[in-house]
Amino acid sequence: MNAPLLDLSYLFEISYGDPQYVFDVLSLFIETFPPGLANLERLVRETDDFDAIHKQAHTLKSSASIIRIREVYDDITRIDMLARGATGKAEIISRLDNVLFNFRKALPLIQAERGRNQPPTQGGA
Repeated sequence: MNAPLLDLSYLFEISYGDPQYVFDVLSLFIETFPPGLANLERLVRETDDFDAIHKQAHTLKSSASIIRIREVYDDITRIDMLARGATGKAEIISRLDNVLFNFRKALPLIQAERGRNQPPTQGGA
């Protein structure tokens, strides 16, 4: 049985059902994760700087632990570990490809959930 593409149960648990909190966390994720992932992809594809790859993967891990996209946390954790050991470039590339694939499929779902939790606009003077 496959895991769901997107699992936000941990986010809902730590938010205690507060839609503003969910909205804020998803907004932060949408703003920061894609550029961080793009940087990781650039580092992996264009360099052999394992230290930089490790640092970027390590940075992405915390976000991936809260916004759970199928296999993304495990793949980023493995990239982090391999890069820390300065080994496994082929596996790093394969895992990165999987992260990119799953992230791209999940992003519209994340954006939709963010929209569902958006606080009503306040009119006023």
